Amino acid sequence: MRKEKQSKRHQAIEIIQLFRGGRSDEALVLFEKYGFRKEFICFAVTRGIDYEDASDLVQKFIIGKLYMKSDSIEHIEYARTWMYMVFRNMINDQGRLLIKNREVSLDEAKDQSYEEASGEKNQTRSDCVQEQLKIFRDKDQKHAEVMDYIMKGFDVEEVRLTIGRSYGATRQFMSQCRKKFKPFLERCLEIDE
Repeated sequence: MRKEKQSKRHQAIEIIQLFRGGRSDEALVLFEKYGFRKEFICFAVTRGIDYEDASDLVQKFIIGKLYMKSDSIEHIEYARTWMYMVFRNMINDQGRLLIKNREVSLDEAKDQSYEEASGEKNQTRSDCVQEQLKIFRDKDQKHAEVMDYIMKGFDVEEVRLTIGRSYGATRQFMSQCRKKFKPFLERCLEIDE
């Protein structure tokens, strides 16, 4: 018999339950196996954190939040949403520190990243989508963040809890995000996989 693949939501619940049960070694193995480390590093990198800092931030997240604070989750069914909310707050805190220490102006950094991104050869469609999401984020942070959640497979309820809106308002906002992001994807449709 073939075992069905668990959704990311159920995987997150399983990890949190293991942390709560004092089985942190097993939880860490599943965190790696299910690809959460890579997913969270990518999440941070797409928000302007360099890879090494993102990797360090994920490690701090695992120790400081998952291990130490997993008991504070009131609704275990939203474990993945909780993980993203906490990690996003850590990224924002890290971003505030980086802004204080930044030497390059934001406009120069945008120009450089756009030039670097547009000069890439042999780009895959997935790379193009991530590149366009970064450009979209520069223009519209709120819509881009929700679009990122949509692309990661969050359902309406998970997004609702993350952004703090009613169910109907969240559905409408998610629809607006898709409409606003669609023009950015036109270039990616030209890339053959």
